[in-house]
Amino acid sequence: MSEIVLVGDTAFTGIISTDPNSNIKRYSELALLLKRKEASLVFANLEVPVKARFARNEFKNIIHYSDSEVTAALLKFLNISCVSLANNHIYDCKMPGLKATINLLDNLGIYHTGAGWTSEQCDPVIIEESDTRIGFIAYVDIRTNPKTESFKELFINYFDYHKVIQDISKLKSRVDKVICSIHWGVDYSYYPTPEQVKIAHDLIDSGADFIMGHHPHTFQPFEKYNKGYIFYSLGTLTFGDYIREGKSEIQALFRKTKRSAIVKYDQVNDNLKILAIRELKGNIIVSQKRNYRRWSARKWLHYKTRNSNKVTNFLYDFNERVLYRIYEYFFGYYKNPIKRLFQFSNLRKVRKLFFMYL
Repeated sequence: MSEIVLVGDTAFTGIISTDPNSNIKRYSELALLLKRKEASLVFANLEVPVKARFARNEFKNIIHYSDSEVTAALLKFLNISCVSLANNHIYDCKMPGLKATINLLDNLGIYHTGAGWTSEQCDPVIIEESDTRIGFIAYVDIRTNPKTESFKELFINYFDYHKVIQDISKLKSRVDKVICSIHWGVDYSYYPTPEQVKIAHDLIDSGADFIMGHHPHTFQPFEKYNKGYIFYSLGTLTFGDYIREGKSEIQALFRKTKRSAIVKYDQVNDNLKILAIRELKGNIIVSQKRNYRRWSARKWLHYKTRNSNKVTNFLYDFNERVLYRIYEYFFGYYKNPIKRLFQFSNLRKVRKLFFMYL
């Protein structure tokens, strides 16, 4: 096995499940990128469960799920080898949804960890091919609001700093490479927090070779620290556009341009490649000619400026949490800016954003 591939948040929701006839068109280019080498191991964060009966997490306002047949077909089509289930949506359909998801993965022969109905299902995955042993471990930060604390029947790997340090150290003694998947960070921010940077460095020092971050749905700057690689957020590989209950218009994730990256590590040549992709309107994924290394270097300069004092931190934060959201509200996918501009109720929503922040 010569190649490790890391991808971001993966959710076959909305029109991906309800309009499966378009999925070959949506994912044909992506499938070629992920299947370029037969020996690749592709790791992803499976963001949502498959729907089972009418189970619904009553503590959540918005529920996400996918169709089981569509999910099975696309996981195979995209060559997914192993997934993290430690995220803030995996229990949206409670235990029936989680069991249906894990049974589906088991039937497909896809490795999984991070959540389940037994503690063993949260144990690290160890994949051995040729002379290489890859360890994969996954966690979710409770601050991402999985809303699962009340369900005692659920086993899920919440991120606990000291436990994770110990887990990685133990796993490293058994494998050649450790991939640590973490669902963490600030929604729709282009930057990790200083706390995340410190934690990620400590995890690499404890034996992790790759930190595979997700949850913000935006790509964030990455770095090579000591001998490890840290991807604070890989962005959204795919997340189905959808119609919210009680609404008539189709909606997409917050970011108008849903950019992400595919990370490919060639173990034989110790070579890392980062391929830029973008999910267009209708969930069509295309590759892009974008130099993420240069982009990341610029973002680290912005990161330093942002965290240099309280004023710059406030300005960057205000830009992401208010101005970006206003722009997205009027100019995002499926939005009609002229129609929205002349609706008085929308102006009230803009005002609410300002007052919520202040």
